[in-house]
Amino acid sequence: MKKPAKKKIVKKAAAKKVVKITAAQKAGVKVTAAQTKLTAQGKKLAATRSKIAGAKAKLAAKASPATRRSLASARKEFKTNNTKFKSMQNDVKAAKSALRLAQVADALAASEAASKAGLAATEAKLNAKVASDLAAAVKKFEQRWTKVRAAQNAKKIKAAAKKLAAKLKAAEKKAAAKAKAEVTKANAKPKAKKPVKKKVATKKVAAKKPVAKKVVAKKPAAKKAVAKKAVTKKTVAKKPVAKKAAAKKAPAKKAAAKKTPAAKS
Repeated sequence: MKKPAKKKIVKKAAAKKVVKITAAQKAGVKVTAAQTKLTAQGKKLAATRSKIAGAKAKLAAKASPATRRSLASARKEFKTNNTKFKSMQNDVKAAKSALRLAQVADALAASEAASKAGLAATEAKLNAKVASDLAAAVKKFEQRWTKVRAAQNAKKIKAAAKKLAAKLKAAEKKAAAKAKAEVTKANAKPKAKKPVKKKVATKKVAAKKPVAKKVVAKKPAAKKAVAKKAVTKKTVAKKPVAKKAAAKKAPAKKAAAKKTPAAKS
């Protein structure tokens, strides 16, 4: 059997780091090019100057139309090269000025980037400390809150204890008053009771109606019994008189004595 073909693993090329060229670097390149051109032009200008000096020497040795044309041509060439040289000098100055401006801009951009990086680092640092700072703040708040609540609870407990003490004091006073009353009641001498037996006897004697009925049943003394019934009825109907008689000890005894013989007869 054929072995399965191995898959070729294509390794991804590492991404090249893109190096940004700053404005100052670009301006520096221009300055270098302008200076190179100026140097070359300066050499040409120096050659024309030496050429003028040689034409002057030839003209001084022998004045002829050819030596004069040679000097004029050398001067004309010098003038052209000199104009180019001055123009290149201005180019170099402008390039250097642009370089300085680019350097300032790059410094500003670098400062801004550094500020952003520092700000990002500070933000990351603060975000990293959020959890710990929150825990510390919560802990401090809990401590303060617990302290305040403990003070409030202490005040409430003190007030409640004061109320309870007042209630207990009032209860103790009440209990002491009751105990004192009980002691005085227990130590008090018993009052002399009034005799009640005599009053009950008089009431019973006055309430005995069946005696009168028995007397009526006797035939021979019918008239007398009728008269006695009237007498007994009158005596029974007058309850207030009986009460007064009960209040007065001596008269009650006499009334009872009078009523009993009449019943017997």
